[in-house]
Amino acid sequence: MSSLLLNLLLLVTPSHSTGPDTLPLSCDLHDSNDRFLFYRSQMVYRSEQFIIFQNFKGRVVSQVDMKTGELIRTTYIGDGYTPQYQILLGQCSEAQHILDFWALDDITFDSH
Repeated sequence: MSSLLLNLLLLVTPSHSTGPDTLPLSCDLHDSNDRFLFYRSQMVYRSEQFIIFQNFKGRVVSQVDMKTGELIRTTYIGDGYTPQYQILLGQCSEAQHILDFWALDDITFDSH
């Protein structure tokens, strides 16, 4: 989705439906049609270059390189299963734009 289209979508979206979890970060896997969506509530770390998401009580950790958009998703399957790791690679689009959007929720607006 282009940045212009996302901005237009934000302009026509009713204000009661905007917020940190309304617009996910979308990442597509390489060599697959699979797509992962990440939400602000899943983000456990953010620096200038990396953001890290955690899912399923820490069994899935996803790292996004903000400079390249590269995704590395590591899944640990254990406890009741033979321990196994799965590593998936992908690409996230518009990561910086999504993080900027999430940051809007932290801005306090004067209601006067």
